[in-house]
Amino acid sequence: MRELFYLPDMRTTRVALAGVTSMLLAVSACGDGPSTPDETRRAPRISAIEPTSGSPLSSPMQVTIVGDALSGATVETPPGMFAEPTVAHSAGMELRLSYMGIPPGPHWISVATPFGRDSVQFSVLPLGPDAALEETRALWVSRFEWADASDIGTIMDRAEDAGFNLVYFQVRGRADAFYRSSLEPWSHMLTGELGRDPGWDPLEVAVGEAHRRGLELHAWINAFTGWAGSDPPGISEPLHAFIEHPDWVMVDQGGAPMPYGSGSRWLTPGHPDVRSRLAAVSADIARRYDVEGIHLDFIRYPDPRYSYDHPSLSAFDSARAQDATLTFDDMRRRFVTWAVAEVRDSLEAADPDGKLSAAVWGIFRNPMGWASVTTGYDDVLQDARAWDRMGLVDALAPMVYWTVGERYGARLDFAYLADDHAEALEVPTYIGIYVPPLSRVDLTTQIERARLAGAEGVSVFSYTSLRDLGAWGALRGGAFYWPARPH
Repeated sequence: MRELFYLPDMRTTRVALAGVTSMLLAVSACGDGPSTPDETRRAPRISAIEPTSGSPLSSPMQVTIVGDALSGATVETPPGMFAEPTVAHSAGMELRLSYMGIPPGPHWISVATPFGRDSVQFSVLPLGPDAALEETRALWVSRFEWADASDIGTIMDRAEDAGFNLVYFQVRGRADAFYRSSLEPWSHMLTGELGRDPGWDPLEVAVGEAHRRGLELHAWINAFTGWAGSDPPGISEPLHAFIEHPDWVMVDQGGAPMPYGSGSRWLTPGHPDVRSRLAAVSADIARRYDVEGIHLDFIRYPDPRYSYDHPSLSAFDSARAQDATLTFDDMRRRFVTWAVAEVRDSLEAADPDGKLSAAVWGIFRNPMGWASVTTGYDDVLQDARAWDRMGLVDALAPMVYWTVGERYGARLDFAYLADDHAEALEVPTYIGIYVPPLSRVDLTTQIERARLAGAEGVSVFSYTSLRDLGAWGALRGGAFYWPARPH
């Protein structure tokens, strides 16, 4: 291996990445191509790595590998680096590189053809003592992942240790509360009985533990999931929404209310009072707790079979009188958007500095024509990109809960979907990563690929999955090696 040191300008240096495995990428010849047939039989040789755009430690960086006999070569990168070729010809390859977690020191790029291989080495310099990325690294912490205050402290320790800078802490699951609320009853998960005071306040503890470690804490709220189980909620103080307001339930096309069962029974966003309750809960939390923001989840329908309730149908009839082209799907997407808008307005009144974000469906539409996929826009009636256009949210976390495909754009390919969301959205985009099917190597790869897409961060699901994977050290030593400030 020959050395070819590239020393980045420390005034523009921002970050680096470490990983765990190499990535081989096929590069197809284009441009001028080889000038003679003999050129294809010579071993490749790299003469230079030339930065063409970007900062050496920011994502993405554009570089050109200059040399000889590079047509048709594969590119091998060091552990943790993610490279995608954009243009290749006989004398050079243009690459987009993301290596924001690589620690300082020597690293390399290699090219290979059937006739030989060549490698060059370059150096990554350390950040300055006060330098940090601007990148959101969010961790979803659900209501199922802790039992007491000690657990919450441990969660915040691990989040800080791994390099996260924001925690989405779930405080509303099914029209209940994991904090002191006069609007909705204490969750039965805390004591075994709906409405019973557990004697402590999980949200208050979470805020304190997060802030002691320099983490942002956003209250995570399930918007329209109302109850689960075959029995209705019990009597509590305050009453659960389905006891006090039985007409808030979603209804099917035949007029039957969504039944109690093993899955969630949903609240209908077509009822104005359901939207008002969601806004009031959000404002109440923002007013009384030192949270940095409100994070919405399940801000959608379960599927198009619901909700044909009377308030929804009545509003649709009125809207159709003004616009005969409006469909009921359009109307239901509008109800969800109105709910987000009401939360936005209430949050601004309660805490003008509070941020509003939402976890949204991982596939917005299906322009690739993939078979048997569910989309946010058509199937769960969630038009998250309208929220972006209307300025209703400060960030979106698309739940891209799949893996990097064998080829770009393959069915449910993480790389394609990350690009699709990052390119379409104006607000900061935190690509949602689902840990359970991933290895530590895969996790690093997905974080780097989200950076390459131009996303402003990632949101990882979830604490327990990372714990079970044993990924805390891998994150701190790799993808989250360098410090970062959230957006």
